Amino acid sequence: MDASIVAAFSQAAKSTFRDMFGLEAAESGSHVLGGSEDHGWDLTGLVGLAGQAQGVIAIRLTQALVAGLLAGSGVAAGGDEERGQLEGGLVGEMTNIIAGTAISAIHGLDMEIAPPVVIRGPNHRIGWPAIAPVVALSFTLSRGGAAGGFEVDLCIRH
Repeated sequence: MDASIVAAFSQAAKSTFRDMFGLEAAESGSHVLGGSEDHGWDLTGLVGLAGQAQGVIAIRLTQALVAGLLAGSGVAAGGDEERGQLEGGLVGEMTNIIAGTAISAIHGLDMEIAPPVVIRGPNHRIGWPAIAPVVALSFTLSRGGAAGGFEVDLCIRH
């Protein structure tokens, strides 16, 4: 995958966490996903890409991190159902912002993003398209701890 595409998504993730939550995200590594490995993510925001590049982008987080981000934003839920809706909305909006910011920074490729979809559940599976390898960018957050990381997964062909 083109290094400029990876860099655009990395920078977009960092700026989104800084601007939305006041948290510094640091990239802690990258690897290619095999497609069937277990993982510790509870929520995933997905967007599709179309245009001169096609693919799927995923933002993957733990339930504990999403709950902490929501609580830190000052939004209080009236119950479990409302909390679930707010958490899903937060993950979807973050995914949309990260993808939109990244594709705006990639010069020379005209792309559009689809509305985000949120998948929930421990160790859920994503059916990645067989168009390109899936590159996973791991991040840690300034507050650290077990809930202090997230992942951006990129499956893009251009």
